[in-house]
Amino acid sequence: MRTTVLSILILAGISASAQFTSGFENWPDTVPGDWMGSKTTLNADSVMQVSTDVHGGMYAARLQNSGTGHKRFTTQPVSVTDGVIYTVSFWVRGQGNIRTGLYDGRPTGSGYSSYNAYYNSTGNTWTEVTQQLAAANTSAAAEFILSIQSTVGPEFLVVDDVNITGGGAPVAVSIYDIQYTTDVSGNSPYAGQIVLTGGIVTGVDTIGTNSYFIQSGTGPWTGISVFDAVSVVAIGDSVTLQASASEYNGLTELGGVSNLMIVGQFPVPAPEVLTPNAAQEEQWEGVLATVENIGCVAPLDINNQWTGVSTTAGSLIVDDLMYLYTPTVGNFYSVTGCLTYTFAERKIEPRFLADIAVGSGVNEFSVERLGFYPNPASDLIRMDLGNNGQRVEYTMIDATGRNVMAGSLTSNVLSVQDLVNGAYTLIIRSTDGIRQARVLVQH
Repeated sequence: MRTTVLSILILAGISASAQFTSGFENWPDTVPGDWMGSKTTLNADSVMQVSTDVHGGMYAARLQNSGTGHKRFTTQPVSVTDGVIYTVSFWVRGQGNIRTGLYDGRPTGSGYSSYNAYYNSTGNTWTEVTQQLAAANTSAAAEFILSIQSTVGPEFLVVDDVNITGGGAPVAVSIYDIQYTTDVSGNSPYAGQIVLTGGIVTGVDTIGTNSYFIQSGTGPWTGISVFDAVSVVAIGDSVTLQASASEYNGLTELGGVSNLMIVGQFPVPAPEVLTPNAAQEEQWEGVLATVENIGCVAPLDINNQWTGVSTTAGSLIVDDLMYLYTPTVGNFYSVTGCLTYTFAERKIEPRFLADIAVGSGVNEFSVERLGFYPNPASDLIRMDLGNNGQRVEYTMIDATGRNVMAGSLTSNVLSVQDLVNGAYTLIIRSTDGIRQARVLVQH
């Protein structure tokens, strides 16, 4: 269900307070005169004058950084005003990633704003890129940033006609509008823009204390992660805020939060009940959900994460952003938490102990009780079939629903040594009926 923002901040209009324009026409030395500010980390020999196939005027600038770590190319100091939104537009061609940022000496982030999402340039056709940044400090020594990475020769990235204007207005949108996308990358259509939005806080980071989740309504596309190390919020707070929408390593999030208001306490939206496979879908990113009946197949890893495996519907990582739980290998759990995406992995983030419900184990959902041991099994499963010489057929189904073993049993022992670690459904058929159990294999 799509839900609009409960309440939106109405901000007084802010007049334009600064403008910066650069066509890279001024090269008093080997670098352009209005660039290479003090926050620049790009080496001077990685900035080259270009005089062919420019976008406007006589010159453009070629920027080179083949590494995956970003390098900053910043303006000379300019004045910015706290609360003003600045629109940065530029033209780019070549191959590599480029994004915008701002240093204004703000009290958080070592004085830097959150970066916007990278624009990936892939060819030599000039393309205009426009992104927004909000100042969080009044300063006469601010520097706007072009951040680049992964450039590829021979052209690398060529930039021209940079224009920065202040006084833009944020756009009022719902979380649904920010999250909903048909782009295969999952990128938000509002990435790079300053937005006004709101929702109910569903989870608060207690480990790093620098983020929380908000949700407006129920259903897909209604939740989002907020990166905010300053504001103090609690689960159930209904908030409105101004923030920059961005993509951080594949996660749509809000950052650079300002003008946050808590307008009351409201019930938290009911969690969506999802399978592990469904929880991997982009539409559920940031949403509060419950994933039922996942088996723990290994202890906590070095990152305090564990993987819960369903016998029929995939697996999902359980993380410790808000609460650290130590599971028991072999137990099954139903886990409630906020869904997120970090380090190229989909995860669920439980918030407190009540979000972890312990199941009764392997026979919890049996068609008929089937006694066997050990569980987890490493090589052999021993069962009490009570078949009295009757023919017994078995099928082993993996977490994706695929039959991985099948045959007839002539004894009460079944070898699982050829199976990979994971959760399986074992189905036994005989003249006495059908019996079913969940099996964890751990070599």
